Amino acid sequence: MPASHPEPIARFTVDSLKVEVHEERGQAGKAAAEAVAKAIAARQAEAGRANVIFAAAPSQNELLTGLVADPSVDWSRVSAFHMDEYLGISPDHPASFRRYLHEHLFGLVGMRAVHAIPGEAERPLPACLAYEDLLLGNPTDVVCAGIGENGHLAFNDPPVADFLDPLLIKVVRLDRACREQQVHDGCFDQLSDVPTHAFTLTVPALLRAATLAVVVPGPRKADAVLATLRGPIAESCPASALRRHPGATLYLDRESARLVL
Repeated sequence: MPASHPEPIARFTVDSLKVEVHEERGQAGKAAAEAVAKAIAARQAEAGRANVIFAAAPSQNELLTGLVADPSVDWSRVSAFHMDEYLGISPDHPASFRRYLHEHLFGLVGMRAVHAIPGEAERPLPACLAYEDLLLGNPTDVVCAGIGENGHLAFNDPPVADFLDPLLIKVVRLDRACREQQVHDGCFDQLSDVPTHAFTLTVPALLRAATLAVVVPGPRKADAVLATLRGPIAESCPASALRRHPGATLYLDRESARLVL
């Protein structure tokens, strides 16, 4: 059967991390969506259901659009989680990650369950413990992720990332580069509007999944991609941890891959 999207312009592997470079971001997102759909179906065939963690960012637009449009995905057997949320933000806030995911995915398909991080929780520690219990009771099968301009995974910025973190979720202080990216992405008008703290799943929590599809398009991500693939595996670039995961694939477009081709 012929591929339903153009072939990548490059494929290579760095340590254990597979990399696909596509001509443009739409093709990268569609390729990732097809891979995620297959991983969900394979897990459902094996276990009857699949647990999937989703990222919320403009980089995920094409991936989520591709998943919604794919009739092969049996959402009635998918339990959804997400990887981060601003502290103190309600689900109807324009920049809420829960709102983004509801508009781009959760509200468009019939999920078995959606487990949301309660950003507005008045007691963050009990909220973390409750979400960790959900993650432990529903081991993650697939992660749909991106990489930040500072190399973060979820909100694991370099100052707070811990590759041996004993926690699955925690509250972190966001570094300036991360907060500036939220302005670049159009999520906030100015830096002072961006919250200073957020809930995030930890790096080990994300790497527990068998399959990770990491979509990283656009020219602003080129330096982070370079650090991820060519720098040391270290918390100074949290996404470099992906190079230790045999089930992770990085989906790039020509702009984000320009420094590694």
